[in-house]
Amino acid sequence: MKKLLGIVVLGLLWSNISYSQILEINKCTMGGKYSEERWEDNSKHLIDVKTMKMMAKIYKRDKLKEYAEKFTQWQEIKEREDRLFTINTDSGIVTESIVYADEYIDFQEQYSSAFGKPEAHPKVWTRQFNIKSFAAGYLEASVIIRDGTEYTIQIDIDKSLVHYSLGEPGGRKTLIDTFGCVPKKNVGVDNIASSGSGFFINNKGYFVTNNHVVEGCAQSQITFKGESIDAELIATDQSLDLALLKVKVKPKDFLNLSNDPPVKLQKIYVAGYPFGKGLSDDLKFTQGIISSVKGFADNSNQIQIDAAINSGNSGGPIVNEDGSLVAVAVSGLDKSESEGIGFGIKANSVINFLEVNNVKYSTPGLLNFGMNSNKLNNLLEKSTVYTFCN
Repeated sequence: MKKLLGIVVLGLLWSNISYSQILEINKCTMGGKYSEERWEDNSKHLIDVKTMKMMAKIYKRDKLKEYAEKFTQWQEIKEREDRLFTINTDSGIVTESIVYADEYIDFQEQYSSAFGKPEAHPKVWTRQFNIKSFAAGYLEASVIIRDGTEYTIQIDIDKSLVHYSLGEPGGRKTLIDTFGCVPKKNVGVDNIASSGSGFFINNKGYFVTNNHVVEGCAQSQITFKGESIDAELIATDQSLDLALLKVKVKPKDFLNLSNDPPVKLQKIYVAGYPFGKGLSDDLKFTQGIISSVKGFADNSNQIQIDAAINSGNSGGPIVNEDGSLVAVAVSGLDKSESEGIGFGIKANSVINFLEVNNVKYSTPGLLNFGMNSNKLNNLLEKSTVYTFCN
């Protein structure tokens, strides 16, 4: 069986955006405010005892009080370190960096000298991880070090949480640390040239796509009836990877949003512009079934489908046989590793997103049922749009 972890290739990274984006979360502290009890327990029972013994060897002192004072000083020095994670979506690399406090460097150099191995301590330590997946604000990356151990980091970008685990390559991992960091920030965006798909949700010109399709765009546009039209960004939800935009047109055709929960084995169709318009100007279709009512890493806001989702499909509609929206295409797996696995954002998540932003939408009526292939093709052709950055 081909490995699932590590082969998701999402729109933001490799599916349908061709721009370099660099995100950074910094001031990451072990435990942070998210794991205070665990941090307190470790400092009392694990770090405390080991460090006390280390202090005894280094300073050759007998009084526990003096060891405790040194330990307290060491803890304070450790807290002045800066640990940060830099995510480069162009290179597919996450760089972990630790900037050490001068006092800590002095302490470590004394430590190495005490054991007869004087060694200069670097001011900055770095390690690079290869991005394996990036799905709606959740990132996973890993690196295999010299002894064959695989270190894996899982980053919740919106909450600025980093989970650190290790284990055998491709095997079960053990969580060893959790870091709480300051909120993310963009530290660089360049070479913007993104494209994707979208679809109208009412006759007022409102349409939905993925957030990563329009993020960083100076001006988003759509192609409608052969013309390029400027689009106004109304709202985004980075955690869901949704964006709501509006154009100054009044489409006669738009998609209804299904309020029925998705069901396994339900037949679906995916519409969009894979690979932009590099293949042709025609809207492309794939079909398949719903494989799971949960997405990547058991994401309850997504479904898994077996229909192909390629570069440029992101933001496009996934509909049922009646032409009602079931989900929004968001990602597909790298086909060199796996086939027949794609993900979509559930229609009920889209409905919640629209309601929060006070935008009207429609649910299926009697006229939707019994739709044949010609009617479905006509509906999708007129309601699905090519979205791009100008």
